[in-house]
Amino acid sequence: MKLLAAVVLAILAVAHADVSHLSGYNYAPVSIPAPAPAPIKIAPAPAPAPAPVPVSSYLPPQQAPAPIQIEVPAPAPAPAPVAPVKVAPAPVNQYIPPAAPAPAPAPIQIQVSAPAPAPAPVQVSAPAPVNQYIPPAPVKAAPAPILAPQPVLEEIEPVSADGYRYKTIRRRVVRRRY
Repeated sequence: MKLLAAVVLAILAVAHADVSHLSGYNYAPVSIPAPAPAPIKIAPAPAPAPAPVPVSSYLPPQQAPAPIQIEVPAPAPAPAPVAPVKVAPAPVNQYIPPAAPAPAPAPIQIQVSAPAPAPAPVQVSAPAPVNQYIPPAPVKAAPAPILAPQPVLEEIEPVSADGYRYKTIRRRVVRRRY
């Protein structure tokens, strides 16, 4: 408890310390305001100029403008009478007997003509087999493949646009369960 009181007193002492002797605190000295200047007398405004005197000459009255003709459209015709709406009677719940069964359909007769007889097969005699040696057809060798230089693939460290190689590191998060 004593330690806590000492810490609080130390903080209060630091907060209320006089720091006016430190540089950077150059406050302006207290100034006494000067008395207000004496009022200035303003001369009165000059008298207004006299109004012009009217001229004694006769001006005839102006003629009234001609009346303006405004065309008003004719009123719209009265709407045609609407025929009264006939309301259908409300439906009635009553038994409706089933419809009469339909008559059996009449048999349909389609006349089909007999197909024409097929033509007689033509028989051609095959030649008798002959025992002769027939050598196999010559086999042409496939052309050798042309080996073109393959471009080098940089899968591990690709070169960036600025010419440097940046190494990418995969980070693994290992969770430990105790």
